[in-house]
Amino acid sequence: MANITCPSCSKSFDNNAPESLVTRTVAAAAFAGGGAYLGAGIGVAGGPFGAMAGTIPGALLGASFGWLIADQVRRCPSCGKVFKT
Repeated sequence: MANITCPSCSKSFDNNAPESLVTRTVAAAAFAGGGAYLGAGIGVAGGPFGAMAGTIPGALLGASFGWLIADQVRRCPSCGKVFKT
């Protein structure tokens, strides 16, 4: 996969390191909880099928946004600097 180079120390490391996957997963879970909380108060019209609470769609959208937002930030394993990729 793609390697990321730290702008501070110029060390190259793997994009899919276990630390990155854990960070993205935790961010997705946190945003899913927030999305479910906000979606619970919103109804989603389903046309001829009726309507449903927005809890599940809110959680799915929140998890997607959390994963994508956390994917934009990395911490260098060598020097510890946090930077935007």
